Amino acid sequence: MHDNTPSIRSKVATDLFWTQLKWTFWFIPIVLISYPVLTFFFAEVQELELTFLSFLFQPAKIYMLVLGIFSIFAFFPYYVKNGVTRKDYFTGSALAAAVLAVTIVLLSVIIMIILQLIGNWTAYSPGTEHLPFLQMSSKWVFPAVVVTCIILSYYIGGWMIALGFYRFGGWGVLLFILIGLLYLSAIDLLWEERPTLPVPDFLPAAAPTFSLGVSLICNLVLIIAGLFLLFRIIRRARIKLD
Repeated sequence: MHDNTPSIRSKVATDLFWTQLKWTFWFIPIVLISYPVLTFFFAEVQELELTFLSFLFQPAKIYMLVLGIFSIFAFFPYYVKNGVTRKDYFTGSALAAAVLAVTIVLLSVIIMIILQLIGNWTAYSPGTEHLPFLQMSSKWVFPAVVVTCIILSYYIGGWMIALGFYRFGGWGVLLFILIGLLYLSAIDLLWEERPTLPVPDFLPAAAPTFSLGVSLICNLVLIIAGLFLLFRIIRRARIKLD
């Protein structure tokens, strides 16, 4: 019997990627419009002189977190009800999220380069500075890799929170909100040395400074661990009937 599992996973990944990319084509222009506006009206933003990639960083984290949450409620039951196995949905969705993270960063880098070219030819002066933890010898390659890993991690964090609600409900929701927040805070502590999201008081609010290599390896390990946890839960999740 011919195994069409790879084609199913590929179709799920392609469908999810294009669906979320359509939303991204709204998200990025909104951030792009906000970039010069906020720089013009807020002196503290202007003083930072951030590149577009660095300016996009925080909005992209929130955007990917929301997409991760939305993925479970909108896509998971739809695909499983239409005969797609949980494993195929999970694999396709994870691939789509990874490619989407890469695409968002590549688009932001292209926009950053275009803005810098415009600045060379006109009186417009785009930001040229990265966020402190993105200050590297490479102007955009390594920062792009780092941002890709971080925003993909936020998608996984949103996935965790939503899956806990969908799979367990009740106290399981609170547990997975805590797990998700701790997961995202670990990502933030690796790179920004402080948690962006709230964490319990008994946890340290700062972390030692890690080298780029150590932070990147730890981030990749957390991505793999997060996906492993999600797969273990999602393969036993029951589909809720309408």
